[in-house]
Amino acid sequence: MRLAWQIEKSTCLFGGENKTATEHELHRSESTALANDDIYQDLSEVLQLAISKLDENVSDTSLYFLISWESVSASMTVSVVDDSRSNDSKVVVHCHFAGLASQYDAEPKKQQALVKWSDELRFWCKEYLSTDQGFSQFSLVALFATGSRDTAVIL
Repeated sequence: MRLAWQIEKSTCLFGGENKTATEHELHRSESTALANDDIYQDLSEVLQLAISKLDENVSDTSLYFLISWESVSASMTVSVVDDSRSNDSKVVVHCHFAGLASQYDAEPKKQQALVKWSDELRFWCKEYLSTDQGFSQFSLVALFATGSRDTAVIL
């Protein structure tokens, strides 16, 4: 385990104003990885932590394993959501890929770099989930969102 995880409990995810009735347990970390192999290793750790929490997160209304990627801030959030995609699971995993952000901030064609990395991360997530036995034990549809949750694509 390379990433150092901090755990916060809150009824409001990510400091937003929309409080929920559910108290969320937010597992937060930061990746400083620069090389592709190291970024993939940290991404794998994020996904593995989220998968290890599926027993706690899956309920009768759970439908999606949602991986949200915010390319501008280089942040990934993973949670289990219902069919409306608006109700996050009790345990949410969040990682800021600071090393990756510094890479594409230095790119002269930043927009192209953002798209390239979003595509690369989506591929890696699909690859990881398709071979993970823990994930395959649950009947969840894996989604990858790069903006609105409503425009997420199936992995």
